[in-house]
Amino acid sequence: MLASVNAAAIAGGIAGGLAGLSIIYVLTCYIAYRLLIVKPPVFSTDKANALMGEDFPALVQRIHRDITVLQKLPSETVEVITKDGLKLKGVFYPAAEKSLVTFVCLHGYNSSGYGDFGSRALRYIRNGYNVLLVNHRHHAESEGKYIGFGVLDRHDVLCWLDAVNKKIPDGEIFISGVSMGGATAMQCSCLALPENVKGIIEDCGYTSVKEEFEFQCRRVVRFVPKFLLAGINFFMKRFAGYGMNDINSVDAVAHSKVPILFIHGDSDIFVPTEMVYRCYNACTADKELYIVKGAEHAMAEFKGGEEYEKRINDFVKKHSRILKGEESE
Repeated sequence: MLASVNAAAIAGGIAGGLAGLSIIYVLTCYIAYRLLIVKPPVFSTDKANALMGEDFPALVQRIHRDITVLQKLPSETVEVITKDGLKLKGVFYPAAEKSLVTFVCLHGYNSSGYGDFGSRALRYIRNGYNVLLVNHRHHAESEGKYIGFGVLDRHDVLCWLDAVNKKIPDGEIFISGVSMGGATAMQCSCLALPENVKGIIEDCGYTSVKEEFEFQCRRVVRFVPKFLLAGINFFMKRFAGYGMNDINSVDAVAHSKVPILFIHGDSDIFVPTEMVYRCYNACTADKELYIVKGAEHAMAEFKGGEEYEKRINDFVKKHSRILKGEESE
C-alpha cells in the first residue's frame, strides 16, 4: 500500500514538474515572440553599437541633421490600404526639378522611413530623383499590430508602387531597401511588379527570417534552440499570420525579372555577409555586387561615401530608359 502511494506521489510530482516546464516553455516563447514581432526594445543611438560599429553615433548625428534639412523641403503624405485593410503612411518628396524617376525607400526593422533614409533620401533628391519614404506596417504612423519582417511587407510594396504610378503615371521606379527593407525588396522581386519598376537596390538584406534568427542564436548563445524557435514560429503563425520560413530571398531573386544591385558590408555581424553572396549567385536577372570594406550592418552607405553614391547612380542610369533618352516602355 505504501509503495503504491509513493509511486503515485512520484508520478504526480513528475507530472507537475512537466506541466511547470511546459508553462515556462510556452511563456518564454510567447515573450520572445512579443519582443521580436510585437514590441521590440528601443536601442540607444547616442553611443557605439556593437552591431553597427564605432561610427554609429556619427551616422545618427548626420541622419538627424539631414532629416532637419529634408523636412523643410516640399512634401506630401501618401496613404495606402493593404490587402488586409491596414492604412500605411509614407512621405513623398519631389525632386527639385521635375523628374520621372522615383525611389521607393524601404526601411529596416524597428526603424522608419526617416530613420534609415533621412540621409539617403536627401542625396537621391539632390541627384534628381523623387523619393517615397515608406513606413512599414507596425512602424511609425502606419497601422498594424505585428512587424512583417518582409514576409508581409513585400505584398505592401505593390500598394506603394501603385500609389507612385497614380502620382506619376509615365515614370519609372527603383526600389531601395536597407536591412529588413533590403530583404523586403528582394522578396518582392518575384511578384508581378509593374513594368516600369526598372531596378532594385538592396542593402544588407537577409535570406529569410528563420536563417536570420538562427544566425543570431549562434552568435549570442552559440547554438540554435530549435524548440524555442519552433514555439516563436507557432505564435507568429497563430497571431501575425506568417511563419519564419514562408519566403526566402534566395528563392525570390532566382525568379526576378528586375535588375538588382546587391550591397553589403564585409564586417556585418548582424546579417552575415555570406547571405548576400548566396542571393547574388541565385539571382538570374541582370545583377551587380558591391561589397563595402570595413562596413558593419547598415553602415555601407556611411562607410562607402562617394563610391556608394556613384554605384547607385550608375545602376540607375544603366537601367533607366528615361535617363538614357529612350521612350519609356
